[in-house]
Amino acid sequence: MHNSFGFFSFFHEYSPKGEEFLYTTFKEFYKSVIYMAEELTVVEMNICHLKWGGFAFLGILGVIFGILMLLFPGVTATVVVVLFGVVILILSLLALIAALLSPAGAPRSGLLLLAAVIGFIFGISSFIVPQVIAVIITEIIAIILFIIGILYLLWAATEKTVPHRWVQVLIGILSFIFAILFMVYPLLGAIILLGYLVGVYFIIYGILSLVAAYIIHRLQKGCQAAPA
Repeated sequence: MHNSFGFFSFFHEYSPKGEEFLYTTFKEFYKSVIYMAEELTVVEMNICHLKWGGFAFLGILGVIFGILMLLFPGVTATVVVVLFGVVILILSLLALIAALLSPAGAPRSGLLLLAAVIGFIFGISSFIVPQVIAVIITEIIAIILFIIGILYLLWAATEKTVPHRWVQVLIGILSFIFAILFMVYPLLGAIILLGYLVGVYFIIYGILSLVAAYIIHRLQKGCQAAPA
């Protein structure tokens, strides 16, 4: 691709054989520099063609939706559960189709059919009783947090050579606390997990999108005007 190795070819021709390694090293370094320069040029061209206004629009929407979710966490949790139910229904339909298309007597067809039935029940229930599904999801997350707490505490107790073991102990204790709280107050846990946390995520996403829009806009000022 690039044949600008005249200096290195001359150096190689008149250098002793013992300097072969030095020649090869210089040559590979030169090729690496050329490759990096080409990659930076491509990145610069891509940035010059990005629409910073799209990032700004998504950022504003993210912040607005995030604030609304924090103001109405119960509604947000219900919407999240319903959307989760829609995804489960689609996956259940695909599992049912795969079960019907499987060869007769295939062992996996029965499992796919069972998964489809359970998925349909779970998905339809998310529309009828979203609060119950939210509680179930919260309890499952609580069990996972409980297991994570046990693993972190066991890790901190057994791996005594690991520095800053107090971090593992702190994570384990916090996991235990949140697991117990979610188990005792599942509705409150559902609102926190599916309402507030989703709202916080959207706000963070919006802020990062606005920052990206600002950076892209600043970088595009240095881009040369495209030729007519």
